[in-house]
Amino acid sequence: MDPDGPYGGLIDIGFDHPSDWPHDPRGEQPFVKAGDDQLASELCRLDDARYLCATLALPVRGAEEVLMIALWVEVPHPVFYAYLDLLNGGAVPESTLATLANDLSPVAAQDSPVTLEFGDGTQRPLATLDGLPDISLDQLLDLYEASGTLARSALKPS
Repeated sequence: MDPDGPYGGLIDIGFDHPSDWPHDPRGEQPFVKAGDDQLASELCRLDDARYLCATLALPVRGAEEVLMIALWVEVPHPVFYAYLDLLNGGAVPESTLATLANDLSPVAAQDSPVTLEFGDGTQRPLATLDGLPDISLDQLLDLYEASGTLARSALKPS
């Protein structure tokens, strides 16, 4: 990306909710409740599924910058409730396998497996996609277009 361009480098991507969320987005509200379904900035309950918001860091091949994506992962119920305990001063949960709850095409499809690390518990959990150490510039641009972040036509010609 052109650091002197209108966007100043990489644009991080963020998802307000898991892709399967059938209700209105949370927007500026701190919390949305629709029947038994609930969505907050870091937690989501949808039917019998439990989700956490996580961060995925994807280095861009050949660049010094890293694309940061705030996304949702589906976790087993015990992990969800252990994370709730952490938010209330409890112990840091163990690393776990989770399932990607947003579509990151063409990089990764929804329902792809991820590893979720909780670090020291002071920051949002970190997701890692197995077998994806970095992305190419073309994958970055495709991901921007697919997520509605930026169209290729919006880039300045060289």
